[in-house]
Amino acid sequence: MRGQIKTLSIVSVILLLSVACGGGSDRDVTANSSSTESSNSETENSREPSSEPMDQDSAPAENEPPTEDPANSNESGETSSAQEEPEYEMFGDIVWPCNSGTASGATDQGVTDTSILIGGGDDRGYAASLGLNITQTDTLRAFVEKCNELGGINGREVLVELYDAKIFEVSNVWLDACPRMFMMVGEGFAVDSLGEETRVQCELAHIPTYTVSAAAAHGPMMIQPVPNPSDRNPLSMASYIAETYPEAIDKSATMYGNFAATIETKDKTLSSYPALGFEFITNLEYNIVGEDDWTPFVLELKNAGVQHIYFTGTCLPNYQAFRSAASINGFDAIYTTDANFYEDSCRQANDDGVMNNTYVRMAFIPFEERDYAPGVNDYLEIMEEKGGEVALLGMQTASAFLLWATAAKTCGSNLTRSCVLEEAAKIDEWSGGGMHVASDPGVNEPPPCGIVIELVGTSYERIFPTEPGTYECNESWNAGFTNRWTDDAELDENRVSQKFTAE
Repeated sequence: MRGQIKTLSIVSVILLLSVACGGGSDRDVTANSSSTESSNSETENSREPSSEPMDQDSAPAENEPPTEDPANSNESGETSSAQEEPEYEMFGDIVWPCNSGTASGATDQGVTDTSILIGGGDDRGYAASLGLNITQTDTLRAFVEKCNELGGINGREVLVELYDAKIFEVSNVWLDACPRMFMMVGEGFAVDSLGEETRVQCELAHIPTYTVSAAAAHGPMMIQPVPNPSDRNPLSMASYIAETYPEAIDKSATMYGNFAATIETKDKTLSSYPALGFEFITNLEYNIVGEDDWTPFVLELKNAGVQHIYFTGTCLPNYQAFRSAASINGFDAIYTTDANFYEDSCRQANDDGVMNNTYVRMAFIPFEERDYAPGVNDYLEIMEEKGGEVALLGMQTASAFLLWATAAKTCGSNLTRSCVLEEAAKIDEWSGGGMHVASDPGVNEPPPCGIVIELVGTSYERIFPTEPGTYECNESWNAGFTNRWTDDAELDENRVSQKFTAE
C-alpha cells in the first residue's frame, strides 16, 4: 500500500463511519501567525493561513466544452482540434470543479473580486495526542493548492485558514471564524458539541469532514459529504454478521469507552442492531484512557456466554490490550467495529494474530484497491505530490472540499453561502469522485451501502462484497430510530436540530 494510514488517537473514535480515520503525528503542530489580523486574541495563535498562487490558464471555465469561437477557426471554417477537444482535468469520475474564469463581486462575507476565504480545522494541538486528526488540514491544504493551480473557483483564488481547536477550544474557533470566513470547509472537531451553539447563533455555514454530537450532525446551515446523522445507522456489517454467524448474534455485547462520543456510538448500535435479530446481553464501559487489567472484562463476557462483541474505541492500545487478555483467558468471540480500526498501526500491531476475527465496517474504498478506484488513486497521488499525512479521514476531507467547490462553482459570480448550501443540497448522488459510497448529502441520510473487511495478521482482507472496488447496498440497511441523543437535539420535521436556534 503506497499511502500510509495513520494512527487514530483516543478521541478520534468519534468518527464512527463518518467513516473517518484520524491520525496521531510527531509533526510540529504550532500554527504559523496569520496573514489576516484577528480581533480575538484568545484564538490568534490557533489559525494557520494557507494560500497558493493560481494558474488561471490551466483549466476551462465550465465542466462543459466551450462554444466555438470563430476567431479560432481555420480558413475552411473548422475549429482546431485543440478547441474541439479541450482537455479537462479529472478527479476520479468527476471533472475538477476548480477553473479559471471571470467571477467577480464582494457577494458575501469573505468573498472579493479575486478571492474566497474559507476556514478548516482539526484538534492537532491537543496535548494528550499532538497531531490529532491533522490529516484533515493536511488534505485541505493540498487540495486548496491544487484548486488554485487549476484557476481557483471561477477565477477566484481560494484562501484558507487552518484552525486548531485542541479538543476543548471549539467555541473559540467559531468566535474567530464567524465574522470573517465565507464558510468553514472540511473541518472536524472531536467535541463539536462545545461550539455548535456559537456556530448556529452566528449563522456560519459549513461543509464539514464529519460531525459528532447529535446537534451538530443535524445542525442547520450544514451539509456533509457522507452524512452521519444521530438517528440513522448503516447496517451493512450488522447484516453480514447476522447472516454469517446467526448463532452468535443473540449473545451479543458492547464495549465502549467512558466518553460521550463512544457512548453515543454504542447507543446507536443498541437502537438499530436488534432489528436484525441481535440481542445484547451485557454492555461494558471501560476507561477511555486505558485499564490496568482487562481480565475482569474478559471473565464477565466469558461467564455470560457472549459470542459477539461490538467494540467502540481505539485499536491501540485499548482494543489490543483487551484482545490480549481474552487470548490469555481462552475467550473467543466475533468482534465488530468501525472504520477507525482501518489504520496502519493497528495492522502492524497484529503480527501475533491476537486481533484476528475483527470485522471493520467501511464506506470508502480501501487504499489497497487504488487500482480499482480512480478517485482513491487521485487522492493518494495529490497527497504524494503535495505532502501530508494520508488516511481515510483525509479522503473524507477531500470529498468535503470537492463538494463545496462543486457547489461554489455553480453559483458563479453570485457566490453566497445560501447559494452554496442550495446547490450542494441539489446533488442527490455524491461519491467524491468515486472514493466512497454514493450518498445524498442534502437529505442527511447515510448511504445504505458498505464494505466489510477483516483484520487477518498484518493485513486487511476484503470480506463483503468480494469484488474489489465495489459495495453492497440494501435499502433496508438504513435503520432509523430515536433515542436520548436525538431527543436532546430537538429535531424538527425535517430532522434539523432546533436546539440552538434563536426563538
